[in-house]
Amino acid sequence: MLRALEPQDVDYLYRTENDPDFALFGDQHPPYSRFLLNNYIEQAHQSIYQAQQLRLVIHHKMANTAIGLIDLFDFDPRNKRVALGVLITEPSFRRQGFAGEAVRLILDHAFEVLDCHQVYTLIAPENQASIALFRSLSFEQTSVLKSWWRFGNGLFQDMLIFQKLKTL
Repeated sequence: MLRALEPQDVDYLYRTENDPDFALFGDQHPPYSRFLLNNYIEQAHQSIYQAQQLRLVIHHKMANTAIGLIDLFDFDPRNKRVALGVLITEPSFRRQGFAGEAVRLILDHAFEVLDCHQVYTLIAPENQASIALFRSLSFEQTSVLKSWWRFGNGLFQDMLIFQKLKTL
């Protein structure tokens, strides 16, 4: 279900990274070129200790297609924490448990392999599907970051912080 980025993912990344509908789920940026994304994929073999991030493709085996992405980023090994982002890009695969399974797998990696003490995520208050997903995985909303996210139109939005601590 989760796999590393492959050279053939460049078109998928190009569509996903440049899709304005996904701007709320990541940093807003100028459009990415295929050239930059090819370079990114070529560097994806670096460990999370080098790159401070890990991006994996959520792959649907039966359909043999990429249906989403999951990221660990802002990795802080000293404080044993990492941020998490997940996105099911293909609408027909949403609300079927794929994001939850991907998050469970990446949590195992973060807690067991990377020895993180906590994993956190930022969620827009109106993103009820993500809030429900992370609550179902025992993440706890711990705070609200006021006017945290700035949109291209200059408006700011609050973001909710959800955290999950490693259980012993």
